[in-house]
Amino acid sequence: MSTRHTDSGIALVSALMVLLLLSSLIVGFTALAMSDARVRSIDQARTQAFYAAHAGLEQLTADLGDLFAANYAPSGEVVDALAGAGPVLAGVEWLEPDESSGYTVTFPRDAEGNPLAEARTVASGPYQGFMGLATPYRMQVTARLANRSEVTLTRTLQTVGIPVFQFGMFDENNLSFFAGPTFNFGGRVHTNANLFLASGSTLTLADRVTTVGEVIRTELSNGWDTNTNYTGTVRVMTAPSAFRNLARNEGSVVGGPASAQNEPTWTSLATGVYNNNLVNGRTGARRLDLPVVSFGAAPIDLIRRPVENEQATRPLVLSQRFFALASLRILLSDTANDLLTLPGVTAVPPVPLGDLAVTPVGGYTASPFAVSPGPSSTGVRTPAGTPLHGGFLKIDMQDTGGVWRDVTLEILNLGIAGRQWPSPSTGAPACAEPAPDAVLRLQRLRDSGSCLNGSAAPTDYWPNVLYDTREGLMRDGEPDGAPVRFGGIIHYLELDARNLSRWFRGEIGTSGAGAMDVTGYVLYFSDRRGNRNALNAETGELGFEDIVNPAAASGAPNGARDAGEDLNGNGALDLYGQTPLLRAGMTAPLDATARPWTSVDPADAISETDEIAIARRNPPIFFRRALKLVNGDGAALIMPGLTIASENPVYVQGHWNANTGGFNQTHAASAILADAVTLLSTAWSDRRSFTDPHDQNGRPAATTWYRFAVIAGKGLSFPRPGGTAQDFGTDGGAHNFLRYLEDWGGQTLNFRGAIASLFISRQAVGTYKCCADVYSPPTRGYNFDTDFLTPALLPPRTPMFRDVNITGFAQLLRPR
Repeated sequence: MSTRHTDSGIALVSALMVLLLLSSLIVGFTALAMSDARVRSIDQARTQAFYAAHAGLEQLTADLGDLFAANYAPSGEVVDALAGAGPVLAGVEWLEPDESSGYTVTFPRDAEGNPLAEARTVASGPYQGFMGLATPYRMQVTARLANRSEVTLTRTLQTVGIPVFQFGMFDENNLSFFAGPTFNFGGRVHTNANLFLASGSTLTLADRVTTVGEVIRTELSNGWDTNTNYTGTVRVMTAPSAFRNLARNEGSVVGGPASAQNEPTWTSLATGVYNNNLVNGRTGARRLDLPVVSFGAAPIDLIRRPVENEQATRPLVLSQRFFALASLRILLSDTANDLLTLPGVTAVPPVPLGDLAVTPVGGYTASPFAVSPGPSSTGVRTPAGTPLHGGFLKIDMQDTGGVWRDVTLEILNLGIAGRQWPSPSTGAPACAEPAPDAVLRLQRLRDSGSCLNGSAAPTDYWPNVLYDTREGLMRDGEPDGAPVRFGGIIHYLELDARNLSRWFRGEIGTSGAGAMDVTGYVLYFSDRRGNRNALNAETGELGFEDIVNPAAASGAPNGARDAGEDLNGNGALDLYGQTPLLRAGMTAPLDATARPWTSVDPADAISETDEIAIARRNPPIFFRRALKLVNGDGAALIMPGLTIASENPVYVQGHWNANTGGFNQTHAASAILADAVTLLSTAWSDRRSFTDPHDQNGRPAATTWYRFAVIAGKGLSFPRPGGTAQDFGTDGGAHNFLRYLEDWGGQTLNFRGAIASLFISRQAVGTYKCCADVYSPPTRGYNFDTDFLTPALLPPRTPMFRDVNITGFAQLLRPR
C-alpha cells in the first residue's frame, strides 16, 4: 500500500471524527438550549405560583386581621369561614397535592370547636414579661397553576390578651405619685398621658414603668413646685431588685408637661441607665387601649348602659359592656320605657317602686315600700303618702345558655329592708336584720328606741342615705356644725354580697344556680332615677360641672367653664344637674331654690335634729344615686370569683374578701368597676355621717382589709387656686385613688389588688380634698395582688388589652 493511500485514510477518519465532534457539540448546545428554556419556563411558572401563593396568604392575613380588629374572641365557625375557596385569581387553584383545600387556617380548639387560649409569657413588645392568654393560628396557602406548578407558603401568628389587672397601676389620664409617707404598691405601671413623680419620703417603683407622655419631677399636676414638701426619694428599678434614685432634674422634660425636652439626658437614662424600665413615648412606650376603644367607644362605656338599638348599630360595643356580660343585672329608671327599650332586656314589666296600695304588684310578699308620714313628723317636707323611692326596678338574670329572664320578684321577695342603725352615741338599739336573706335592700327601718322588725307600716321605713362630705363641699374648711349640703346626700341601694353569693349557689331563691358562670359571676348595676337633662333624656351623668371656680375662696359656682370642669369632654359646662327634681307638695328647703352646693338650712333657722331629718327622711331632689356593698368579708364571696360593675359610685363597707385576720383565708377573685370607689371601714355609720358631716374626727375609722381589683374614675387636675392646700387641684394621686370619708388616723387600711383609672368620674364629681373635713389619711398597707399574674386567678370578665403578633413565615418544599 502506498503512503498516499494510507494518508488519505487517516484524513478521512480524522474528518469523520471532527464531524462527529461537531455534531455532538451541536446536539449538546441544542440540548442545553432546550433544557435552559425548559428550566426558565419551569422557574417562571414557579415564580408565578409563588407570587400567587403570596397574594393568597396576604389576603388571608388581612381577612384574619380584620376579623380580630372587630372581634378578638371569634368563634371557630367564624374563623373557618375565612378559609375554604380562597380569592379568585385567573389561572390559579387553591389545592393541596391530595386535592384538599389549599387555603386554610388551623388553630387549637376547645370542646365547642372555638379557638383555645393558653397562658403564655409574652416574649417581646410592649407587653413583654406579662402572662397573656395566647391563641396561635397557622395559615397555609397552596397555589396551583394550570401547568401543575404549585407553591405552598405558611404563616403563623398569635392573638394575645393581656389582662388589665396584670398592671399594678394603669391610668388612661395623668398619673401622679406624691404620697407623704413611704409608698410602694408594686406591679407594672402605665399611663397613656403624663407621669408625675414626687414623694414626701420614699416612693419605690418596683417594676417596669411606661408613660406615653412625659415624666415630670419638678411639679405636681396642679403646678405645685416639688422643691417644697416633696423633696423625698423616687426609687426606680434598673433591674430586678436593683434600684436607682431618679433625681429632680432627670425627668423627660426640664419642667412641667409643656416645657423643653431634657435631652440627651433623658434618652440616655431611659434606654441606658434604667435599661428601658422607665420609658416614655419618645423612648419606646406606646398607647394601650382596650378593644372597646377600637370599636369607636370610650373606656367608660364598659360600665355605662347601652343606647337603644345598639345591638344593631354597635354590636361590638354592646358585647364589651358589663351590661351584656353580667350574670345578673339590676336596673332602675324613672319610667318603665327607659328600661324596656334597652337591648336584651326581657319583656316582663318592671316593678314600680311606689305605694303598693296604689300600684299593687302581683306576687310581691316582702315588706312595704317606704312612704312619707307627712310634714307633721320631724324634718319631713313631703306630703303624707308620697313614695320615698319612686321609679321602676328591673332585675334580669343571664343563664348558662346566654338567655335572659326576669327575676325581679324573686329577688325582692327575699327582702328589701335593712336593720335600724344604732345611735352613734349610745349604740342602742342593737337590732337584728329584718330580712336576713335579702340580696338587695332598698330601705331600712326608721330610727326608734326599740326594734321594729316585722312592721307592716310603710311609714316605718326610710330610704338608705349617707352623707359624702367630699361630694357635699366645694372647698375643705366648712365649720364643724354647719348643716349638710344637698350635693353630699347620697341615696343608695345596699347589695348584700354574702346573700348574693348564696343565691348564685342555689342556697336561697330558685334561679341563681342557673346563672351565667364564666370563671365566676358578674353583677351589673345602674340606677338612673332622677337623671334627666334639658331634653328630658337620661345621661348617666350628674350634669353639674361648675365645681372648681378658682377665683372664689368658697368655690361658689361662677357659671363659667374653668380648667378641670369639663368632665365629659364635650366642650361645654353642663349645669342641668343643678336643677332640683321636686315631688308635688314639697316645701322649703326642698324647693326650686335648692342647689347642690346649698345647705338644708340656709337661714340657720331650724334645729340640728331637723336638719338631719330633712336629709334622711325625704326623697332625693338631685341625681345622687349609689350602690353600697356590705357583708363581703371572710369567705363570703362566691367561688371562683365575683365582679361588681356599677354605672354609679360604689361604697364598700367593712372587710371585703378578707377579715380581721387579713388576707390569709380562702378568697375569691374579685373586682369592682364603678364611677368611683369609696372605702368605708368596719366602724362606719350612716347616722354618724349626718351627725358629724363636716368634722372627720367625729367619724373614726377602724383597721379594715380589702382585696379586689378596681376600675374606676377620678377627677381632672387643674391649676391650684391661691389660698388652697398644696395638693388641691390634683386628682389626689395614686395613693388617694380609692376614696375615704373617715378619720383613719392611727388605723391601717389594708388593700391588696390592682388599680386602673380608665375615665373621669361623671357622677362622683366632687374635687379631691384633704384633710380638714373629708378624711384623715390611714396608714396605707397597699400591695399589688400577684395572684393576678396568673390568668386562672383573675376576676371574672377581666378586661384585656389585645395584640396580634406575626410569629413565623416559611415556604414548604415538597419532593416531586
